[in-house]
Amino acid sequence: MPEREVEDVPALSRATGTGWQDDLPRPSRMIVPPEPVEVMAMLPDHPPAMFIWRGKRHRVARADGPERLHGEWWREGGHEADTPYTVRDYFQVETSTGGRYWIFRLGDGERSDTGPMRWFIHGAFA
Repeated sequence: MPEREVEDVPALSRATGTGWQDDLPRPSRMIVPPEPVEVMAMLPDHPPAMFIWRGKRHRVARADGPERLHGEWWREGGHEADTPYTVRDYFQVETSTGGRYWIFRLGDGERSDTGPMRWFIHGAFA
C-alpha cells in the first residue's frame, strides 16, 4: 500500500537514483493516515466531481483514473489482513483552483465485500 512506500529523508541528502515509474505518478506529499473526504461521484468507475476536505468544497476540473490497488492479504495484522478483499480505486484530480490531489474510494463501487465505498484523500501533487 502507498503509505508503506514512502520514507522521510533530509532535504539535502544524496539522491538514491530510485523513483516512481513515469506511467504511475505519485504525489510529492503523502497524507498519512489518509483523511476522509465527502465526495460526489457517479459510480462505479467515475472520478469525483466534487469533494469536501477539512470543511472546504473543491470542484474537480480534471481527473484521471481509477488505478486499482488490492489489499495486501498476506500481511499479518493490520487493516488488509482483517479485510482481505479491500480494494482501493485511486484518482488523480485537479480542482478548478489548480490544486492536484490523490483521492481513493475504499471499495470497487459495486460490491460491498470489497470495502465500505468511503472516500479518502491520500496525497497532494506539487
